[in-house]
Amino acid sequence: MIKIFSFFVILFFFLLIPQSFGIEKNPEILIDGYKIEKYVTDLNVPITIDFINSDIFVLQKNDGMVRLVQNDKLKEQPILDLEVSNYGEQGLLGITTVGDKIYLFFTEAFHDGGISHGNKIYEYTWDGDKVTNPKLIKSLPGWTVAYNSGVMTHDLENRIFAVSGSHYTFGALQNTPLDESLRCFTDELCDDENKITFFDSIKETLSCINVSFRHYTTNPFGWQTEQPELSNNPFETNPFNVAANFNSCLQAFIFNSFSNGDWKDTSVVLQVKPSVDSYRAIGIRNSFGITFDPITGNLWMTENGPDKFDEINLVYNKFNSGWAKIIGNINDAQLPLISPYEDFVYSDPEFSWELPIGITALDFADGPLFSKYDGWLFVADSNNGNIYFFKLNKERNGFEFQSEHLKDLVVNIDPENTYGNFHESMSEIMFGTNFGLISDLKFGPDGSLYVVSLMEGTIYRIYPDFVFDTLK
Repeated sequence: MIKIFSFFVILFFFLLIPQSFGIEKNPEILIDGYKIEKYVTDLNVPITIDFINSDIFVLQKNDGMVRLVQNDKLKEQPILDLEVSNYGEQGLLGITTVGDKIYLFFTEAFHDGGISHGNKIYEYTWDGDKVTNPKLIKSLPGWTVAYNSGVMTHDLENRIFAVSGSHYTFGALQNTPLDESLRCFTDELCDDENKITFFDSIKETLSCINVSFRHYTTNPFGWQTEQPELSNNPFETNPFNVAANFNSCLQAFIFNSFSNGDWKDTSVVLQVKPSVDSYRAIGIRNSFGITFDPITGNLWMTENGPDKFDEINLVYNKFNSGWAKIIGNINDAQLPLISPYEDFVYSDPEFSWELPIGITALDFADGPLFSKYDGWLFVADSNNGNIYFFKLNKERNGFEFQSEHLKDLVVNIDPENTYGNFHESMSEIMFGTNFGLISDLKFGPDGSLYVVSLMEGTIYRIYPDFVFDTLK
């Protein structure tokens, strides 16, 4: 069994290994009638994109830069450069836009690679030339290097939603009773042997305080194969910054050690504007994809499993996704009722992969360029560089399949390796492949499908053959 680890741990294995053997795979559309172009290149770890009219905003995860593509050209200078803590899955992580407003989710710091001050969501105004008027609208936990999530979207009423991952916590929001709650170094087998103890939290805090005097710890420049020595890290000369770093270390210690088994704003989908008291969903391990159906207004989300079951979920209000007690399809499953979240209701995923694919973004086809698949759900993965597409049923609350082995709503592991890989055949749902580590895909205002390949630093654009000459 292959273990599927954290999103940014797998990226070297799946992308750099083929390069080391001289294997180069070009992106490919597996159905007739569509073309691919390299739309934008030379980006630095692009994580996600969004649009205002024809302007495209590209988020670079590690250096905190927001890049602008305008009139099909990438602007040389960023329109915004945020200082972010950028370890593992921290950084500039999520964006959604409404009218002239841009909402950004990022791990705040004084310097790139510096001490995390938690995850923050800010609102900005876009005037067609520059980003102005920052307003903090939500503060969230953000002191762990994994399971931060950060994806955002807005519904048909322009309400803003975000996902905060599990942050290594196992408590009430992870369907874990108070007497079993704990923080853990792993979630594949979280027990007393690898739990994070109070003594571990003290060591974490002392280490945090120790590096609070520095600009960064070991990761100022974004992704790199070798990290600089701590002795090469310049001292923080601003005493107010040092004090704020101390305060962040203390906040993390209090949150981690004194939340009494209920680590707020972890493993949740939450509405951040206008803010509400209740969560939209709980019991979420981690997610890199969230979107609303433009026809029904239903919320759909991807969820990453540990070593089993990546999922696509339909997220009704007061939805319980089951983590950390349930993963995958389990009919008539029962969860313990844990205060104060007893009214959240579990349901099985609408589709899942028994062997995780590193599922990431999803979006609905909308417009004449994809008229044959209008209203279908397109989904990406990071392990294989695949793009999948799903035909929704008449009620648009599930999927329709022709293949018998997909009608159980699971791509099962193929025990006899019949299809030449670890999965049952996925030919019915395969739209494209070889796009590298796909961190985002979205349909743009022009109707094209834009695909973000994180480690290649490239955005691809996919459109029908008949518009090729027009776009060129």
